[in-house]
Amino acid sequence: MRFRDLHPNIKIRIITRFLSVIVGTTIFPFMSIYFTEKLGQATAGVIMLSTVTTTVLISFYGGFLVDRIGRRKVIVSSQTVLVLAYAMMTVANSDWLDSAWLTFAMLLVQSIGTGLLFPAIDAMFIDVTNQENRRFVYSLNYWSLNLAMSIGALAGGFLFQTHRFELLLTLTGVHIFTLLVFILFISESGQMKKPAQDTKRAGWKELLHHYQLVARDRIFLCFCLAALLGSALLNQKLYYIAVRVQQEFGSQYLSVADLFSIEINGIKLVGIMQMENTLLVAIGMLWVTKWTKRFSDSLMLRTGTILYMVGFAIMGSNNMFWILLLAVLIVTLGELILTPVNQAVMADLVDEQSRGSYMAVYGLVAHGGRLFGASGILLGVLLPSWMMSVLYVLVGCIMLYLFHYVLKERQKKKTANVLQNESPVSV
Repeated sequence: MRFRDLHPNIKIRIITRFLSVIVGTTIFPFMSIYFTEKLGQATAGVIMLSTVTTTVLISFYGGFLVDRIGRRKVIVSSQTVLVLAYAMMTVANSDWLDSAWLTFAMLLVQSIGTGLLFPAIDAMFIDVTNQENRRFVYSLNYWSLNLAMSIGALAGGFLFQTHRFELLLTLTGVHIFTLLVFILFISESGQMKKPAQDTKRAGWKELLHHYQLVARDRIFLCFCLAALLGSALLNQKLYYIAVRVQQEFGSQYLSVADLFSIEINGIKLVGIMQMENTLLVAIGMLWVTKWTKRFSDSLMLRTGTILYMVGFAIMGSNNMFWILLLAVLIVTLGELILTPVNQAVMADLVDEQSRGSYMAVYGLVAHGGRLFGASGILLGVLLPSWMMSVLYVLVGCIMLYLFHYVLKERQKKKTANVLQNESPVSV
């Protein structure tokens, strides 16, 4: 499988998102600092929470629209909203106007555009991929996203404070280019549902009925719970584990072949661990995906989960430099295995007629993972580090059980469908 063999929609999305994420990552990870300086820490906290909440709520309506009016219309409309939001945000940080409140208002508008866009994009990805190429597509998308975020975060650390206007102007230009590409080259990929004939079920009632169908899909919800637990574990690197290492590692000297020694403290070690993870993902994503494609989804899900359990159990309580770096390697290998397989299995579970709604629900996995990841800091205050390691193992065991249940039920469903299709027609 090669990039040029992919559906044009996929190639367009990967390229345009790579460009937008590079520029966007120079800005949005630093917005909390911007609002803290302009409006105070408490207000900044409320602002950042409100943007996440807006994205989550709008995504449910976005998923509903995707199934009703089609992927392309939602993608183009939401991209237009993003262009307008970024253009006004640029004006709000220019020499003519310096307004934190207008920036906040446009950040909310941007959250609306994002909430509408991602269910459409995710549904479109499923539409134009199949079981043979999904692992490759999701691996390529994940790899390009991590590479773009690494480049953008590095550039943002140097440029955000002094060149915010120029960065926002560049971001607006990238999204105008993306909008034009979407209008000219993105094609419709899904089948829309017909509106309900019962007028009493129109509007919000129809939307709620739409998601009741997803809520009854026990297999999909169990898979979402397993993915949520995996996301929560992965976010521990940025929250509890980062805090624990900073507090408990102390200061150690690393000798290199008796030539020189380097003092490593907790903060430096956290940075080294994050850099190791980023480099391993950038270098190994496509290689690991190519190597593991010969193995079954079941084996890869179990292997990735066990690597998570071992790696996070070590990182939860160990303070030895080389052991921690080994744990990062183990966790990253689990991440490289789990990420594409997770996405491929998820795509196989989604109902063809309600892909937008399913993807809106699955979008909660990422937000919930960050929420539960942050809660690890609070648990770390209440529990000793060795108990946190035990907790990580227990979470991994629950993931193993849920994945086993999902794959078993998926196989039963496939077998039943095959038998139904092969059964003779009565005359």
